[in-house]
Amino acid sequence: MTTPPPLLPRREGRELDVEPAREAPVTKLRTCIGVMHNWFIQEDEIDDVLDSVMGPESALLTPEELGELLPRIRKHLRQLIHIATMRVSDDWSPELTELVTRSQRLDDTPVPDDFPSARGYARRLACLVGDVLEVLAVEQEAAQAEGRWSA
Repeated sequence: MTTPPPLLPRREGRELDVEPAREAPVTKLRTCIGVMHNWFIQEDEIDDVLDSVMGPESALLTPEELGELLPRIRKHLRQLIHIATMRVSDDWSPELTELVTRSQRLDDTPVPDDFPSARGYARRLACLVGDVLEVLAVEQEAAQAEGRWSA
């Protein structure tokens, strides 16, 4: 039995005259990994935050818990808006334009001092996160239908 010829021709081995990369300092690597980690969206974390603000247990939120949730919701919203605008950088839909406008308006609005108003503010943020997720899901389905790859 003979082996089939390789599909691609093999290159002759050659030596490259390069110096090896220097090791990066551990602190620099940790900083880079931390920055990259901040841009990854973890779906279960978004679900937990949205459930905490909009779910059946949201009536039991304390002011301290809400104070911890608000920066997380804002972070997720910024990440999702960034992803949405990068995916459709050339042709924004009216829905995406409205979401970006609403996001900017809410981001410019300070968090109210009183707890009921702050909880309402958090719910508006959570609703906006849900709306952005919906637009991204529609974009994902359209990309798959057209045979485009979309992360």
